[in-house]
Amino acid sequence: MERKSYTYSMKLTGVIFHLFFNMVFTIAVFLLAAMLGKNIFSLTDIGTDEFFSSGYYTKCMEEKCSALSDYLHLEQKGELRTAEEERKYLQYTGIFKQPDSNFCFWYKQDGVWYTNQPDTVEGQEFDTQTILMEAKTMGDFLLYDMEMKEFSTNIKGLEEYFLGGYSNQMYWPLENVVLVLGVDVQLSAEDDLYDAKQEYEKLHPWIKVSIAGAVISLMGWILSLVYLTLATGHREEEEGIHLNFLDRVKTELLFAVFVVSISELLLLLGRLNSQTWNVSGLLVASGTVSLIIDVLFLLFYLSMVRRMKAEVMWENSLACWLLRGFEKFLRERTVTVQILLAFAIHMVVCFILAVGAFHYRSVLCLILLLVFSAMEAYLILRSAVEHDQIYRAVEKITQGQLDTKIPAEELHGEDRKLAEAINNIGAGLHHAVDDSTRNERMTADLITTVSHDIKTPLTSIINYVNLIKLEHIENERVNNYIKILDEKSQRLKQLTEDLVETSRITSGNVKLDMQQIDLVELIYQTAGEFNEKFESKELTIVTKLPKGEVMILADGRQLYRVIENLYNNVAKYALEKTRVYVDVQAGEETAVFSIKNVSEKSLALENSNAGDLTERFIRGDSSRTTEGSGLGLSIAKSLTQLMGGTFEISVDGDLFKAAITFPLWGIEEETEE
Repeated sequence: MERKSYTYSMKLTGVIFHLFFNMVFTIAVFLLAAMLGKNIFSLTDIGTDEFFSSGYYTKCMEEKCSALSDYLHLEQKGELRTAEEERKYLQYTGIFKQPDSNFCFWYKQDGVWYTNQPDTVEGQEFDTQTILMEAKTMGDFLLYDMEMKEFSTNIKGLEEYFLGGYSNQMYWPLENVVLVLGVDVQLSAEDDLYDAKQEYEKLHPWIKVSIAGAVISLMGWILSLVYLTLATGHREEEEGIHLNFLDRVKTELLFAVFVVSISELLLLLGRLNSQTWNVSGLLVASGTVSLIIDVLFLLFYLSMVRRMKAEVMWENSLACWLLRGFEKFLRERTVTVQILLAFAIHMVVCFILAVGAFHYRSVLCLILLLVFSAMEAYLILRSAVEHDQIYRAVEKITQGQLDTKIPAEELHGEDRKLAEAINNIGAGLHHAVDDSTRNERMTADLITTVSHDIKTPLTSIINYVNLIKLEHIENERVNNYIKILDEKSQRLKQLTEDLVETSRITSGNVKLDMQQIDLVELIYQTAGEFNEKFESKELTIVTKLPKGEVMILADGRQLYRVIENLYNNVAKYALEKTRVYVDVQAGEETAVFSIKNVSEKSLALENSNAGDLTERFIRGDSSRTTEGSGLGLSIAKSLTQLMGGTFEISVDGDLFKAAITFPLWGIEEETEE
């Protein structure tokens, strides 16, 4: 089954959609909660757009009736009102006695009646039917006549308020009471009912939008979470589960931080909901907090999903870490138990002596405590000094002083065993270095001896070949054989000379005569000697040399051999009819000579690393068997390093470049001073 590709852009889009759906859902829920708190949101009002047919209007009328009941009760008490009741009475008076009001009432009890209509004349007879007709002309009305036992209203829900609950009947008596209410449905006065209608018409249309938004955003939130669950941990064109830095935090620690953070944010969200906010401010605040909560949830949830996919949930937990630490403690209990036992003994002894010295005021315990502490301090200091001795000895050994010995007889315990082991390691390294040096010398001596032994018969062969060449032999085949003998003998001679030279350089038997050398002049001299060879292969020399002197410190003879070797290498292996670039650059501290050419044979077939070409018996191409010994570049590199320079080779396709670097004469002189 082909694995699905989860690109970074797709996962980022999923995260953005998830956060967006979370914010939409939170805003929709808080908007519904705000409308519910204001009694605007009710299931019965979802399909109702008219204010006077809504449950919100019924709630407003119930609140008005309750307030009216309190106001009439305080009115009847008169001067018997307390200070707190007087304050409430004044508030109600401002509501029910205002000149312009859409809410009109007529109330009679025991022959005394009250109204908020300004055209009422004192002593006027209370005519229930006339007042009821006037209330009906306003639009909405209510008749609560307990003298005639009549009740009628066209305001939905007030029947239950007046007749269905005991708590309301205690405010509205069942005998000798007549209450007539009238509500101007035109809302010509800008009172609290007018404000309620304005708020209802402003917020009520959002009920359907909020419900639809909550449902759609919840589905989108779930679907985006499912996608992120499948995609997390996967990277494009990568196998396996990729873990980030958060996934390496201990599982229990991440869980604790998540729970604490979410708890604090949920409490903050609850406090926001309990505060008095306008709707827009509440939505902004709740949306911001919910966004932070969702970000933390995604970080925690997706980290847990990646851990489960990679099967590292247990391995990356504190419980696993403690369990493995305990297992390691059991495996290595020899050292750990000793340390823990020593620490436990230290704590017990110090506790006992401290209790005796300070609680029971025993001078003897105090002296013993001081002596015990002094002994521990001495042992700790001695251990620190011994550790320092071992460290210094190991540092000297790493610097090449293999004869360094640690005085093990002066050490104690585990430090003595460690010192003896290090001494044995140093002795073993010293013997290994001696054996290696001896083997190198034996190899160099063998090469030198064999080379000298070969040179004697080889000289004879060369001389006889030269004598045969002086004879005028007419047989063409014989002349061809003589030519081959001459070439092979000369190559064998060059090989033996190179072997001897390599042996001398390796063994350090080369004596250098370091002098002040003009590198530019040396390049001119060497280039002049190779003009004929370069012209035979139609090679064009492109030279870039400074006009002035470039003085370096080197052995003129050996440096000439190095440069000659590089020129000779170009003459042998450069592609015909190409350019050869020779360059000398003088910096502030060093001078660099470089030569570049295009190789006739591919350099990349046999040697993947340019540094291989400076190894012994290595050629750029395995087909080069008719000339060269494979030691030229190795000798050139060794000689350059002996004179204090650096030798570098780089290969780019078939482009061969060699560079040697020497410090300038002034820089070298300052260094010596």
